[in-house]
Amino acid sequence: MDPLFLFMTGNNIWYPGWDLVLFRMLNWAGTNPALDVLMSAFTDLALPYVLVLLAIPLWWIGRRDLAVDLLGVLLVVMVVTEILKYAFDRARPCDFLPNVHVLVPNACALEGDPSFPSGHASRIFAVAAFLAVYLKWPVKVTGFALAAAAGISRVYLGVHWPSDVISGAALGIAVGLAYVLVARRWTAYQRLRAWIIAGLAKLLPKREKPA
Repeated sequence: MDPLFLFMTGNNIWYPGWDLVLFRMLNWAGTNPALDVLMSAFTDLALPYVLVLLAIPLWWIGRRDLAVDLLGVLLVVMVVTEILKYAFDRARPCDFLPNVHVLVPNACALEGDPSFPSGHASRIFAVAAFLAVYLKWPVKVTGFALAAAAGISRVYLGVHWPSDVISGAALGIAVGLAYVLVARRWTAYQRLRAWIIAGLAKLLPKREKPA
């Protein structure tokens, strides 16, 4: 076995024919510098520390329960995704396919974990699905549109197969909606959330009322 193969972020290589065709279509579109910048911006939207920031406006408008739930959704989907990643241990396309368009050298090595499912897709779709239950239609549509763009960006950047993104999106939606059910029906969780909110309220500065 090639020694380099052992240092991939996943050691299993498998993909259906449509996965490769769709990957090449989306990844080979990467010849436009402006599109490179746009796709990099979309992929950054799904970073954990960016999604966490959504809890701040929810907290300050008085939806503290949703703010805490949002953090819980992110935690759960990240843990579940990482477990699945190492269970499937799938190699990323830029680990072994020739002529993959990437924006930085060693892009796959920088990711640091296996490919399936996409963590970016699972995170942002979990948040979109969760917030869609509570927010109005314009926000719902915008949230899922941005989630789809973030998912496509992962293929464009050469670090995920399309099936990684599709599976990550499905996982994220499932986790987001399941969390809503748990938060609404599980009394023990509601007590824990109330305790967390009370603790954070003591630590965080209070919003001053206008004179």
